[in-house]
Parts: sequence; C-alpha cells; structure tokens
Amino acid sequence: MFNIEHMNLNTRLTYMDNDASATIETIMQALRDGLAVVLSVTEGSASLVVPDDLPLLEACCSSTTSQLSDMTWFRSPICELLSDGSLTTLTTISNRPVLVRDQNGAIAGYAALSELLRHAIYEKQRWEAYFKTLSETVTEAVTVVDRSGEVICWNPVAEEIYNLPKGDILGRRIGEHFETETLMVLKILDEGRLIRNTYHRPREDTHVLINASPIRDQDGAIIGGIASEQDITQLVRLNEQLTSAHTLSHLHKSADKELFSVMKGKGPAIGKVMQWARKVAAADTPVLLIGEGGVGKEQLAQIIHNSGPRAEQAFLTVNCGIVPMGLLETELFGFQGGAFTGNESGQAGKLEQAKDGTLFINEIDRLSLELQAKLYHYLSQQTFTRTGGSKSIEVRTRIIAASTQDLASQVARGIFRADLYYALNVVSLSIPPLRERPEDIPAMLHMYLKQFSLQYQKPLPTLAPEVLLAFSNYDWPGNILELRNVIERCVILSDEDAITLEHLPPALQAQQPSLSMPVKETPDHASEAVSAGEKRLKASVSNDEEQALIHDALARTAGNKSAAAKLLGVSRGTLYNKMKEFGLE
Repeated sequence: MFNIEHMNLNTRLTYMDNDASATIETIMQALRDGLAVVLSVTEGSASLVVPDDLPLLEACCSSTTSQLSDMTWFRSPICELLSDGSLTTLTTISNRPVLVRDQNGAIAGYAALSELLRHAIYEKQRWEAYFKTLSETVTEAVTVVDRSGEVICWNPVAEEIYNLPKGDILGRRIGEHFETETLMVLKILDEGRLIRNTYHRPREDTHVLINASPIRDQDGAIIGGIASEQDITQLVRLNEQLTSAHTLSHLHKSADKELFSVMKGKGPAIGKVMQWARKVAAADTPVLLIGEGGVGKEQLAQIIHNSGPRAEQAFLTVNCGIVPMGLLETELFGFQGGAFTGNESGQAGKLEQAKDGTLFINEIDRLSLELQAKLYHYLSQQTFTRTGGSKSIEVRTRIIAASTQDLASQVARGIFRADLYYALNVVSLSIPPLRERPEDIPAMLHMYLKQFSLQYQKPLPTLAPEVLLAFSNYDWPGNILELRNVIERCVILSDEDAITLEHLPPALQAQQPSLSMPVKETPDHASEAVSAGEKRLKASVSNDEEQALIHDALARTAGNKSAAAKLLGVSRGTLYNKMKEFGLE
C-alpha cells in the first residue's frame, strides 16, 4: 500500500571469502581502514567482521582466517531486500549485524541491530500516520479489529454514525457495543471471506452498505479484520416515508403546486440559483439561463414567470434548435399578409402572442446573426415589425433566453452578437447539473413518484434500498429530464406496488449491488429463509455444490454473469474463473 523508505545500509565492505592469502593481519588492517570484511558466505548467513570487532580480534585471534569463519560469534544472518523496500523475515536469531542482499543476489550492505530497530520504529510510526490520515479522510465508517475482536481503529465517521466516541470503544471488544451475531467484521474473522457491497443492519436504527476484508500476516493467517460502511439510513427512511406518508388524495391536491418546484433542492448550488431567481422574478429585465441539456432551464423560466407580476399572462416557448431556420423569423415575429376585402391578413408570432407575458427562447445560440440583430432591436426599442410588414408593433413581452453553450466564448469567436449577449446578460443564472447536487435527488424522486402515480392511477410504490442507492450513485448525464423519465418508466413497469432493480434501465443496474434484506430464521419460516436469502459461494463448499450454486444463479439472472456474480457474493472475474474451471462457459 505504501512504499517502505530506504534504510541506511553501511556499504563499506570488502570480500575475503575463499581468499587463501587472507590473514588475521590483513583482516584487521581492513577493519582499521573502516571496512567490514565478509567471509564464508552461505545461503542464509555469512561470517561478517565489522570495525567494532577490532578490539576483540586483537585480544584473542591468531593468524588464520579459518578460525574466524568457524567461530559462530561472527555468523551474521542475511536478509533479502524486496522490490517494495521491505526485508524478508530473519530465519535465525543472532545479536550480530545483519547483511542485506539485493534482488540480484549481491550483498548490498549491512546494518547494526540498533539501525534496524530505529528503522522499524520509524516505519511503524510512518505507516500509522498514513493509515490514521486515510481513515480520517474517507467518507465511510472504518472499523478495524484484531484477532480477538478488540477494536484498534474507529474513525470519526464511525463515531458520527453510531454516536459512539472512540474513547469508549478503542481497546474493547466490539461485541460489547453491538449484537455479536450482527457483526460482519467478526464473521470474516471466522470465515475468512471478503464481503463486498452488502446490505447490513448493525443496529435497529442504522442501515449501511458494508465492505469488509480479513487481514492476514505474511504466512496467510488471519490476524484481524477491517470494515468500511456507507451510511444509507436516510435512503431507507425515505423509502419508508414514500410508502406510508402520502395518500392518493393528497397527491391530487398537491401535484399542481409541486410541478413548479422541480428546481428546488437542499444543496447550496441550486439554493443560490433559486435565491437569485426569486429576486429577478419581480423585475422585467431579460434573464439568461445557462446549463446542460435536461437541467431544467424551461422549468426555471416557468418558475420565474409564475413568481412575478406577469404570472396571470401568457408563458410561451420557442426552441431554436427544433424550428427550421427558415421558419424561425416567422415563429418569433409573425408575418404580414396582403390586403383582402379591405382587411390586412397575417399571423402574430410568439413575441406578439406573449404580449405582457413571458417568452422563453431556448437554444438561443442557434439563431442566425440576422435574427439576433432583429431580437436585439426589440430588446432595446420594445418594438418590431412582422416578416413582410412595415408597421412597427409595440409590445411589452419579457424575454428569458437559455443556452447550453458559453455565449461569451461565442461572442469572442464572432458567431454570437455582442450587443445581444450584453442585452440578455443583465442577470445570468448558471444551473448546476444533477450530478453536482445528489442531495436534491430524494426530493425530486418523491415529487415525480407522486406525479406519475397520480397520472397512471397507481398506488404510491415502495422502493427497495438498492434502488435508492442506485439513484444516488448514478451520474445522471441526462440530468432532471433523465431522472423524470426513469421514474415514469419505473411506475409504469412496477408490479405489486414495489420498484426493484429490475425495473431500472440497464445503465442504472450495471454497477449497483443487491441489498437483499436478511430473513430471520424461525421455526415457522426456516424454509422461507433458505429460499429468500442469497446463495453465496464459500470456500467450504464442495465442487459439486459450487457448480449447483452457479447454475442456480445463472438461471435466476437469465444468464447475466454480472448479476449472477452479485447474487453469489463474488466478483465477476471470480465467477468467470469458476465457470472456466468447471467447463460451464
């Protein structure tokens, strides 16, 4: 996970292994020169004499090197230096300095035990600092326990979710604060399996999506467990509210009002837009709305109109992106015919039809430069002439324009008139896309469910927790328009007043986990628990049982391997490998 920092090795070495001319005197001279001497190298150890050994040699050794290589006192263990900077475990116990061999098999240097201890303490402190910062940075609750179930990490998010300060749980067994049978992190200590994207209810009032893994030492033995939990309690509560809080009659009474509240939300981004929209609604100045397709520009224009003094007058729209270019002028400004029986004939355009009201011009960047000039003339003079006519017509229609493009950059490129841009840009509102304000999705979900339940004369449906999670995790490239269409689809397809993952479009289903609620086994419902619960692959089942589970999962998911993998509680890659192993492809 983190690289090991390089350990300082003493590289001042000389080799006299198999050197017949080497004597005690030559070795001691090397030591006086500050060099360590390596003798008699084997696979796991070597005779190593360091400068600190010089007084001992001078006191007790005579003239041959064989005496040194045979003395166990000078045998030093050899460690292998791994690619990540770590060292292999010492296989022998010795108080001598340790030799380090690199990945090419060459001796890289040696280190005294005090240096190894200093380095080990430093690395422990550094890793603790990294892990502490990581656990305090993530947005999920993080719990780490040792092999006995004692809590050794409890991050701030866990404190918040469970209202349990770390001082009350660190160093204590986790079962003291939670029901033991509900703890996933204890189950992985016993079963040794990974848990991914699994619904969990550690307490009666808490719902989480959990990922958990066993922690293994270098020999593969389980020494602890780690779990991260995403709090989905609010999503589950919203599900309960949508199920019971509103009746069909209440829907009918409030639907018309809430249809105009589609832009409202709790987030600061949309809150600022709505704050400015309320202020500009009371004025008569033009408004420019900027935002991606489907963010609700027309809905916001309608809100501005309905909130202002023109609310009782007409609100009309023109979409420059769908009206043929040759008809746009007539659509906006109308046309003037010839004389017939003494009366002029012709037709008023949207600008004239919306007299004293509001005209919303969407995709205004699609207007030709000639029509941009004519629209600017109206904004500056409040008069215009119909196509083919010569009479100046005065109307007081408010203009709200919208675009998905940055009009300022189009002005710089000369494809949008600067005078029209500045006339429209008295107040400019930039509407954030839905992916930047996921906190607003529950309110919109609530509103559209009521709207379409009323429209299709269906009871208000319940939502599975994983459906709510799917709505919150999806990026919504089509913004509010896509959200609205998905909800309408779900209401149409739902059976028995319930919306599940299968009712969602494939794009929302693709990466969403299945959060099956655990079924409590009782004498009366034991068989029901077996059929309702998910069947998961475990290390303890036989090959025949594994094949049967895979066959059953593929049958239940109509051959969809991704869905079958989720049902079995394994990754898609693991399922593919298992299918290949059993010849099931």
